[in-house]
Amino acid sequence: MKREDDDKDRSCSSPSNLDLIPLDLKMATVPTKSHMKKSHQNKLEEDEKDTTNPSKLGLDSLPLDLKMAILTRMPAKCLMKLRCVSKMWSSIIRSRGFIDSYYAMSSRQSRFVVGFSNGAFGKPEEKLTFFFSFSHDEGQESSSLLPTFEMAMPSFLFSSFGGYCTSFHGILTLKGDGRTVMCNPNTEQFTRLPANTSYVGYDPIGDQYKALCFDFDCRHPRIPTGHKVLTLGGGEGMRQIKGAPVPYRPILPNVCINGVLYYGARTLSETKDPVDPVIVCFDVRSEKLSFIKAPAVVVRWAHDSILIEYKGKLASIVRQPFGGHIRSFDFYILEDPKKHEWSRQTCVFPFSVWDYVGNVQISFFGTNKAGEIIIAPMILSHDVRPFYIFYYNVETKTMRRVRLLGIGDDKEFRRSYGFENNFGNCIICFLLATHAYMSVLHIHTNQLISS
Repeated sequence: MKREDDDKDRSCSSPSNLDLIPLDLKMATVPTKSHMKKSHQNKLEEDEKDTTNPSKLGLDSLPLDLKMAILTRMPAKCLMKLRCVSKMWSSIIRSRGFIDSYYAMSSRQSRFVVGFSNGAFGKPEEKLTFFFSFSHDEGQESSSLLPTFEMAMPSFLFSSFGGYCTSFHGILTLKGDGRTVMCNPNTEQFTRLPANTSYVGYDPIGDQYKALCFDFDCRHPRIPTGHKVLTLGGGEGMRQIKGAPVPYRPILPNVCINGVLYYGARTLSETKDPVDPVIVCFDVRSEKLSFIKAPAVVVRWAHDSILIEYKGKLASIVRQPFGGHIRSFDFYILEDPKKHEWSRQTCVFPFSVWDYVGNVQISFFGTNKAGEIIIAPMILSHDVRPFYIFYYNVETKTMRRVRLLGIGDDKEFRRSYGFENNFGNCIICFLLATHAYMSVLHIHTNQLISS
């Protein structure tokens, strides 16, 4: 049994653990040298080599498609370690074909991430953001889900004021605490982006992540005077691009849909006063900026208006009233970007939701694969009570709830993650579910992301 456990541990360990076991350690599990023949001892040594050498085990001789089929069923964290087994395995795991296969395999499950910031405002090392994932088979609805702890990000505090979180192709982008961070909870990797990073977009055709950065004039600190782009993991530096058609002032957090980054703004008059509400469109591939006219209520500050993806289209949720308990929300969909045409419908918000979340603010966190809008509390309640997320179906005007087990209703959970004695600070909650699944590590971000 010990021999099997040792082999299991070595299969996902660092390269140094793949070397032959020292003689004294090996002799502890077999009879001493005086009680065995030399030939038998040599046989054991040969057997030991066979169990730690991938080529001896016959793994390297397997057909490539069979290797990929095996590896696509491995957890992402284990794949990170299996890259150290051999150059061949590392080449397979980093290849574009394998990443696409793993992405397709992971998409069979609906998956989202819930993050909690512990609300610490003291020393940097006390600030922590924890990530938990929840998943279920595609097409199956469940009334409760169990969490899986993914990672803890140090020295980062997410704020619901002035911060945002997005997710595309398995990589998460968070802005908070005055910084922008990208991370992959699957592989426990993260990196900090340049200080002037405003947004991050993803180009699915070129398979590239790009950071959009602004230059500001000290006389007008909220009005971009220049636009720069940084291709993440591409080895290139930051470069200047052509700016917007007219001066503008960014307002809303962003959403990236099919390679286009959208964020709200107001165009400016000659006196720098906000005038017309627009949606700024940044084509991640061509790196060009353009405007789409938008209803005034779609371009609002904070969480009163939220941009999301809805069935491949840009949409906006405008809550009513703007503050307090939501009674309804107006749902705007950009039907024709070229004609600047928007549709609008009013969705009544069931008042019974407040019986489950208590006196805490809720927000909208995108949509799942079925097109249901995901709604959840923005903070963890101070009292111990079940933690729910809600799914609103725009077409049927119905809502269902799912309980996340072991989160809000577990005193041990609060104590273990430092949420019990937070001295009155809010435990900020956010969901990363612009798409309901995540992929494994990304081939180009390996050069950028450091743990």
